[in-house]
Parts: sequence; C-alpha cells; structure tokens
Amino acid sequence: MAEYTPMMMQYLQVKEKLQDAIVFYRLGDFYEMFFEDAKVASKELDLVLTGRNAGQEEKVPMCGVPFHAANTYLQRLVSKGYKVAIVEQLEEAGSSKGIVKRDVIKIVTPGTMLPDEQNEKDVVTLASIYDYGYGYYLCIVDLSTGETIGCDVSYNSLDVKAIAYKNNIKEFICQSDFNQEMIDMFKEMNIIVSFFEDTMLENRYLKHLSSMDDVKVIHSYGLLINYLELTQKRVIDHLQTLKYEDVNEKLKMDYNTILNLELVRSLKNDSKSETLWSFMDHTSSSMGSRLLRKLIEHPLVNQNEIEKRLDQVTTIKNDLLCMNQLKKSLENIYDLQRLIAKIALGSSNPIDLVRLLKTLEEVPNIKLLLKKYEVFHELLDFEEFEALKDRLENALVEQVPVSIKDGGVFKEGYDVELDRLNALSNGGKDWILELEQREKEKTGIKNLKIGYNRVFGYYIEISKGQLNQVKDEFGYIRKQTLTNQERFITQELKEKEDEILKAQENALKKEYLLYEELLAYIKDFLNKLQHLAMRLAYIDCLLSLAILANQPGYQRPTFHEYRLDIKQGRHPILNKLMKHGKFVANDCFMEHDDVLMITGPNMGGKSTYMRQLALLVIMGQIGSYLPCVSATLPIFDQIFTRIGASDDILSGQSTFMVEMNEANYALKHASKNSLILFDEIGRGTSTYDGMSLAQAMIEYIASHIKAKTLFSTHYHELTSLENQFDNIKNYHVLVHEKDHHVTFMYKVVKGKADKSYGINVARLASLPSKVIARASALLNELEGQRKVVMQSFDLFQEESVPFEYEEVIDTLKSVDVNRLTPMDALLLINKLKKDIQDE
Repeated sequence: MAEYTPMMMQYLQVKEKLQDAIVFYRLGDFYEMFFEDAKVASKELDLVLTGRNAGQEEKVPMCGVPFHAANTYLQRLVSKGYKVAIVEQLEEAGSSKGIVKRDVIKIVTPGTMLPDEQNEKDVVTLASIYDYGYGYYLCIVDLSTGETIGCDVSYNSLDVKAIAYKNNIKEFICQSDFNQEMIDMFKEMNIIVSFFEDTMLENRYLKHLSSMDDVKVIHSYGLLINYLELTQKRVIDHLQTLKYEDVNEKLKMDYNTILNLELVRSLKNDSKSETLWSFMDHTSSSMGSRLLRKLIEHPLVNQNEIEKRLDQVTTIKNDLLCMNQLKKSLENIYDLQRLIAKIALGSSNPIDLVRLLKTLEEVPNIKLLLKKYEVFHELLDFEEFEALKDRLENALVEQVPVSIKDGGVFKEGYDVELDRLNALSNGGKDWILELEQREKEKTGIKNLKIGYNRVFGYYIEISKGQLNQVKDEFGYIRKQTLTNQERFITQELKEKEDEILKAQENALKKEYLLYEELLAYIKDFLNKLQHLAMRLAYIDCLLSLAILANQPGYQRPTFHEYRLDIKQGRHPILNKLMKHGKFVANDCFMEHDDVLMITGPNMGGKSTYMRQLALLVIMGQIGSYLPCVSATLPIFDQIFTRIGASDDILSGQSTFMVEMNEANYALKHASKNSLILFDEIGRGTSTYDGMSLAQAMIEYIASHIKAKTLFSTHYHELTSLENQFDNIKNYHVLVHEKDHHVTFMYKVVKGKADKSYGINVARLASLPSKVIARASALLNELEGQRKVVMQSFDLFQEESVPFEYEEVIDTLKSVDVNRLTPMDALLLINKLKKDIQDE
C-alpha cells in the first residue's frame, strides 16, 4: 500500500495529538480539513465535501474555508460545541527545502472563544471545577477581559447551576474522575466538559493568588491555567488577581429564579430583549453593559454599599450638565477590557492601538467632571497615562491600516531608520514616474506606461499597434505577451526595482519590529489599564442608573429592618412596553414574617404582581431608583421563586416533580430574611394532594421559616388559614363582573376572592355559547355537591372522605382554557356528562 504524501503525513502527525478538535490546516489561502473532520465540518458549515490526492488509491475527504473569512466559520463551529485547532504555516513557501513547517498556534474552545465585535456585550467564561471532598471550588475566567474569580459551592446541583448560568460558563474543566451526574447536568445545559489532569501551578502565576495556603484553590487554579496555556500556546499575561467571591455577600438567587424573572435572558427567545438587563441598560460602552449585567445578577446585601451607590447615582441625576457631558465622553471610549486582552493575547491590530489612544484621551475629561463631588473620590484613583498617551500619539498615523503587514502605521519622525527606508521606497516610486515620462519622449510612444505586478515586478507596457516603434537601441527585453499589449523590462528598470522592493521589504520589517516594541511597552501598563477599565465600566453603570432615575415616576428607595412598603409600584418592563397609563400600579405592604395569600382568576395579574415585587427588590438592592410613588424595603438575603415558566421538560421530569424540587430547595435554604414567591403550588397533581401540599408548605413557611412570602393559589379553602395564623393575610385580584362578563382590574387588594371565574375566562376566549352554558350548569351542580361534602371536610383528618365527583372537579381544574379548541371543549363536556351519569 502506498504511503501518504509528505504533506498528509505532516497533517496526520498534528492530528494525532488533537483527537478532540477539528483541525483547520493552513494551505496557502485556505484552511483545509481532512478525513472525519472534513465530513463533520462540511455538514455543520454547509461546505462542499470534495477529495484530495494524498498518495493513496482513494482520495481523502476534504473541505476548506478561505483564511480571510475563517473566523466566521470558526465561530459557527465553536458555538455548536466543537473545539477547533488552528494550524498555521510557520515559514514562507520556498524559504527552505522540503515541506513548509506548520504547527498549532491556538486551540479555540467554547470557553476561550473571544466574542466578535457584533457581540461585544456577550460574556463568555471558562471554569475549572475541583472536588475537594466537602464541596466544589470553581475558578472562572473571562479570557476577553482577564477577570478571574474563585468561589466555594456546595454539592447541591442547583447551586452549581446558578453559578454556571450567572457567569455564562460555556466550558468546564475537570479531572476525569469527576462526578458523572454533574457532568450530565452540564451537558444538559449545553456546557462542554473538557477533562484535564494537571493541577500543578507554575511560580509565575502564584502572584495572582492572594494566599498560598488553600490547597483547593491552588489545584482548581492550576487546572484553569494549565488548560489555558495548552489552548492559547502562550503565557497568559493579562489575568487579574483571583478574586474570591463569597456567595453570601450578594443577594442569592438560584438558577430557576434567575431564569423565571428573565433578568438577563428572555424565556421567549433566549436573547437580551425584554429583560431587566435590556430595560436598565443605558450604558455607553460594551464593558459598562457587561458590568451592569453582573450587578443585576449579583445585587448587594450590605445597606451601606447600597446607599453609597444610590448617593453616586443621585449626584449624577441631579447634575444634568454633568450627566450629558459624561455621556458624551463615555460614548467616545472603546471596550478597553477587550482591547487589553487582544494586546496580551497577541491578536491586536493597529486599529486597536488607535482605539486605546482615543480612550485614554477621554480619561482626563471624565475625571474632571466627577472630582468635584466627594462621593466619587475613591472611584477616581486611576492614572491618566500621560506617558503612554504621548508615545501612542507620537507613533501612530490617524488612519492606520487594519494589518501591520500593510505598513504605513507610524508617523514620519517617529523612527529615523524607518524614515530613511520610506524615503528610498517613495523616492523610487517618483523615479519610476520620471522614467515613464523619459521613455515616452525617447520612443515617441505616447501611450507607453510603466506598471507593476507581483509576478513580473515593474514592466514597460506598449500596445500592439505601437510595437513597430520599438528599436533595438532602446534596450527593451521582451517579458510577456498579452492579447493587445507587449510587456518589456530594461536593465536599468530591473536594478531600480530591486532597490525599491528591498527598501519596501526592509521598511515593512522595521515597522513590524517597531510595532512589537510598542506592544511590549503597552504591556507594562496592563494591570493599571485593567484597573482603569473597571473604573470606567462602573462609572458607565452609574450613569446608566442615573438616566433611569431621571425617567418620570422613579423614586429613590429607603431601607428598613423588616418593613416592606411599596406605594403604587409598577412592573419596570411591562410599564415601559405598555402604552402610557395602561399599566395598573399596585401597593405591597409586609411586616416581619408576613405571608400574603393571593387568590383570583387566571389572567388577573397574580404572577405579574409577584414578578414585579421581585424585580423591584432586585433593582433596589442594585442601587437603582424604582418605578413607584415611594418604596421602603428590607434587605433580603435570598429570593426563591416557583412561578412555573421554565418547567424542565428536557431533563425528563414532570411539571409536578420540578415544582416539588424547586419548592424543596426554597424550604430548605430560605431564612427569615428571604423573599419567597410561590405561584399555584400543587397544580400538577390531584385536588386534595395539591391542596394538602400547598397548605403544609404555607404553614411551614409561616411557623418555621418566617420569611416574607407571596403565595398565589386556586385553592380558596386555604384562605381560612388567615384565621389560624397572625402572619397570613388574604389578598386577591379585583374582577368586575356584569351580566356574566368579567373585566380584569389587575388590582391587588385585601381580602379573598369569591370564585375562580374560569368559565368567564373561557367566555373571553370565545368558546361556543353552548359549551359555556353547559359548563356553567355543570359547575353549579358540582359546587352544590361540593358544599355538602365540604361541610365535614377536614384537610388533615385521618380517614379519607368519599367524594364521588372528585375526578370531575380535578378534570375541570386541570383544564387550560387558553389552549382549549371548540372541539376539545365539546369532547370534554361529553366526557364529564358520561362520568356523572356513570356515578
């Protein structure tokens, strides 16, 4: 059997070490993929699968992408969970005998992929997770900014899930013996898992750790760093000091709470639109927007810190001139965090350096605007980088090229040797123009011209019709024959060409050296530039909160040890989306350990009211003004929700099982300082099972946890608990009923609801009148039967009470009228009638 060609043997040697990655193999102007990689890539990227002769009888499967457009294809593969290894040519073709040297320059993975300019507000992180025997230690890095955080987390999967979601972790690194159930959970979340064993940490990275005593931190950080060096093929210069993030120092929200409240991602389309983040985001920079997202996902629990942030927001809000000028300055800055990362990772271009300069030019203006206010003094502890700014200003032309390979980056006067080489090159070009004029005069050929291409260099071009005027004494040497022209060279032209091209080549080499020197100079400022970037991002967030605070109807919240008192509160997102004046404002008052039992029909606004309270609490603890007439809030340590918008179908769990798991997590972890929001607990099982569980949970919260709670329910029987517990209070959503037609008022008031209005909702859905009439008759009959039974019904009595129509009632209660077609309704009525007749 014939051997593979030398090029294919080289490829196979590289691929042998990269079994878990698709290899982009540079051949000229293309990245090629071979064998199984080609089959996968052609399918995922819609590429034509071809074949290549590789020394065997059969062609090797192959597909490719142009190198100049490779990043687009690479991002598509990585977004689907693939790793991509970039194999580059390390020398020019023909510079040495034999095959061109190639090697891996980078392995791009879901956790190390830098977001493109269209997605600058995206946060993508990579995390190591280390099992130390009592829990997990995570080290999380955003490679695009260098920010690195560490945190302890329990073995509870929901705790790990929340951290993964909040930090948008795209890839976990763990050792091969890591917990399989946790690995399966990561895969369900579309998080890639990479196995890596080396936890040894080299000395040069120890400076990033505040303590050398904690073994779990060193092992977890070692996993992270060694994996980064493996994939990036370089020392990672721009990593910031590992910051320990104590989850107890921020408002804790589990995965389901963050998801259900749509803080940063919409449940409808998994995007930022119609989320709290999009609504609050008035930032001017991408790094400001990313930090705002982090503030939303990590609200404060220290009242002094909240008040301090509110003081800063209020100061900007009250100085409109300062606010407008600050916004103009911040609009002129670029994403400094990612500029720094690109410089550190060797992927920057001259345009990035110009953007760095323009950003630094705005720093003194921002400092000047804020330094007159004492509340900003700590925030303005950054340098103005005069030396770096001067160096960049003296070095760079205004309109730099995209690539250093194109030349023309540096100003005249920046470097004497470069000026000399440019003069030779430019002088040569002037000489060419003079030569063209001389040759026209000498030959009498007016349309003679001197051109240039990469293959032949400089040439004299004469049209076919003028060839008879070319004489031997001109010294023209025929070089190329075209359809309508002939091309010639002369000895003099060839010598000058060598001189010009040599000067151009040397000038480009000199520019590259100067560029590398400039990058090395900038790298000395990386830590201080990162500090500046964090400060600018935070100032941008404060400005965003101040712009929000300036909107009509926004008030600064006050804080109280235990009282919650919101007057005319509005849902921050719906209030903006609905036409002016359409959204109905609501009060909310709770003291100590109040549990508000909320009854009323579907579509009445119960879930909206609950979400509204949670969002206002989160905004308050971020340090934001609130949409209300007034607001007094306690400081909550945790928020738990069970609102039912994110039932976990993919994991194979029923709605009821998901509901019980989420309720269990809340009941086990909530404290008296927590906020609990339970919407329709018990709906996924039979009437008495659901009612029993709901009552038991309410009683447990009211008597044991004593956390402030909103508990909506369809079980009107539970409203009697108000008479048994001092801290349980009945509320309901107002409904106006006239002639069997209802109008939802969306107003939450004291007292219990009289009935569920399910048939009225069905009428609003325009079900056939015969169906509505029959359902009304059935309901009256069933309610009559129910009253007889309920006279002796005790929720927790030892012996069960016979109830012949329980299944009928369960069926009616479980009906989702919003999804009921007329045919479904008729079939349902027929079934109910048959069931009753059979009794």
